[in-house]
Amino acid sequence: MKVYKVDITPLSLFRDFPSSYTLFGAVSWGYLILYGEEKLKELLNNFKNENPSFLISSILPKNQNNCYFPKPNLQAKRIEKTDIDYKKLKKISYIPFNILKEVLDGNIKNELELHQTLDKELKENKISLIKKDAIPHASIDRIFGTTEGSGGLFFEEVVALNEGYILIAVKDENTRKKLKSIFNLLQDIGLGGNRSVGYGKVIFGDFEEFPEIEKYFKNKTDKFITLAPVIPEKETYDLSNSYYDYFTFRGAIDNNYNFKDVDIWKDKVIYLKEGSTFKVKKEKDIYGQFFNAKTINGKEIYQYGLAFPLFIQGGN
Repeated sequence: MKVYKVDITPLSLFRDFPSSYTLFGAVSWGYLILYGEEKLKELLNNFKNENPSFLISSILPKNQNNCYFPKPNLQAKRIEKTDIDYKKLKKISYIPFNILKEVLDGNIKNELELHQTLDKELKENKISLIKKDAIPHASIDRIFGTTEGSGGLFFEEVVALNEGYILIAVKDENTRKKLKSIFNLLQDIGLGGNRSVGYGKVIFGDFEEFPEIEKYFKNKTDKFITLAPVIPEKETYDLSNSYYDYFTFRGAIDNNYNFKDVDIWKDKVIYLKEGSTFKVKKEKDIYGQFFNAKTINGKEIYQYGLAFPLFIQGGN
């Protein structure tokens, strides 16, 4: 696979942060619109059979030409007598490529060494990807036509996204061209929920080669950092030597198929967050799960949970 960087410029608010699984869902619906249901089934079956035509990261922040990456979870190690401000450093979510490269090259091996480097090189943590806010709405009583009766004022939590980018690993040039066409379509459709009221509007940039990152994607070892949330497989990871944070997620099925009178909620899944570091028991081509989260009217509904791995060099 060849790795590309695609810049993302947000033009509106978002209902939720568009993670890798949100992006994959949007790409799937775009695939359906442009190429038809049979081609979409073929695409999904390839993912199901661990032969994906592309892998996608979550949205990551950038500042002009500088790309930032999730701060890796590494082995815990601290010293008592130190000037390091651990509380301040813990708040850092993203690090520049030059520091990530030290981790990927095996020069930074634990949390202490990472914090020492961050304390030395990052005087202020100004890089963030999202800001959350709440905006007011009024619900209207149908009888009174005002906020009286059953109407009222309520607040909706929204996400504002800063300038960012995604990484995409594609199997071949044909896949890249199809994704480019789909991204052009998604600029009109939007990403995530509440698209009908103007949420999720973005502009996608060109597919740019990223050779500095690609070598860490291709040179496989038994340790990697993921740039996308992972639904972990059983018996794959050495958990005693893996370092991760997790969250649970239960997504709703998009209404593009116009399902009626059905439970639209997918099964709940556990994700391991971006920046998690894994030690694997046995090396594989693809890590994570393309999870069958629901079957409705004979249609299988999937939840994307594949890793976008950057492999730590140097073995043990």
